[in-house]
Amino acid sequence: MIKQFQKSLSVLKITKATPVLIAVSGGVDSMVLLKLCSDYFQHYAIAHCNFNLRGVESDADEQFVKEQAANFQSQFFTERFNTKEVASQQKISIQMAARKLRYEWLEKIRAQYKFHFILTAHHQDDSIETVLLNLIKGTGIHGLHGIQPHQGKIIRPLLFSNKSDIEKFAKDNKIFFREDLSNLKTDYQRNFIRKKIIPLFEELNPSFSKTFSKNIQHFTEAEDLFNEAISGRKKKIISVRNGNPELNIASLLSNKSPRTLLYEILNAYNFDESIVEQLFDSLLNESGKEFFSATHRVVLDRNRLIILSSQKTEFPVYLINELGDKKYSAGKFEIEIRLKSATSRNRNGLLELDADKINAPVILRPWKAGDYFHPEGMQGKKKKLSDFFVSEKLSLNEKEEQYVLEDSFRKIICVIGRRVDHHFSVSNKTKKYLTVQVNEK
Repeated sequence: MIKQFQKSLSVLKITKATPVLIAVSGGVDSMVLLKLCSDYFQHYAIAHCNFNLRGVESDADEQFVKEQAANFQSQFFTERFNTKEVASQQKISIQMAARKLRYEWLEKIRAQYKFHFILTAHHQDDSIETVLLNLIKGTGIHGLHGIQPHQGKIIRPLLFSNKSDIEKFAKDNKIFFREDLSNLKTDYQRNFIRKKIIPLFEELNPSFSKTFSKNIQHFTEAEDLFNEAISGRKKKIISVRNGNPELNIASLLSNKSPRTLLYEILNAYNFDESIVEQLFDSLLNESGKEFFSATHRVVLDRNRLIILSSQKTEFPVYLINELGDKKYSAGKFEIEIRLKSATSRNRNGLLELDADKINAPVILRPWKAGDYFHPEGMQGKKKKLSDFFVSEKLSLNEKEEQYVLEDSFRKIICVIGRRVDHHFSVSNKTKKYLTVQVNEK
């Protein structure tokens, strides 16, 4: 056990001098981890979470770990949480709330006191239970690798060991620990798998844990190859336009498993499988439709999918009393207005207007339904902006971000970055030029 523990740390290049924070619940797993760490590390501290889920038992666990910290002469951190209230407020399970509270608090302590890593006592059996849980709930290949030994600042150096080996080590080394009686109940899904499901597998194969651990290793290696293949395909179908990722639908569908590829791309933006299924079924016949995750939205726009943040962008309105050189923030863009006495040599990306034809004050604002103007090149004909956008083949997000400049008579002077109203066009008689340019921040 000791040699394997030290080997797992060595593989991760964690030395005896590395300062670490050890998560200790008081159970046999974490107390064995504490013993191994105390014999190895030169600088470590103990952290304990009291989730207030078992009344006096939770308080007794906290007191026990506090006493053990004193015995080990270790720095000790503890925190109490109202876990049930957090779970209710956030509409998540108690187990998920406890996990979230635990890792957020541990990271806060780690960063504040400059520990390099957080060590937890997850072991081989925990990893097997995780994979079985994922299979039952439904998972892609990423749910088959179990618990990872290293995730960010979290280190799990006991994954080489199963529960029985840990319990034997505790007995042989006379390590004190507290028994969590809630682990004996089968109310929780993980406990049900541990107490009911795995014993049935062991009846079929007495070496089930060993066999399944090897399977997890195979799954992990297969996932590495899968990720490499997915990465190569992503590059061929994803481009970035105006800061937003876009997927070419034709390129996506040319792949052998387009549905899986789409899931792998959108899962990074918190889209679950059911939403991806709906989106995939809409690819060829529902342009303009939107799909939402907790953090993003995907717009189906003719031959492409556009991935956007679901956070509402601020689109301010500006009253400009006097024309002059100034820049204005508009979402992720910056609109630059300048007053000049000569035509610009660089017309690329610029709109040029006759300043003498413009009645101030002017308003710089997002477009709205019902807006119209008289585009240059249309012999003075009026056109609704909504129709203009269709002819320009603007995507939904481009329409949302579109600004116009309006004069004091409520006439649209120009559609920023796209077209000037012909009433404000420059001519050979123009003396003062107003230039308008939009740039991405």
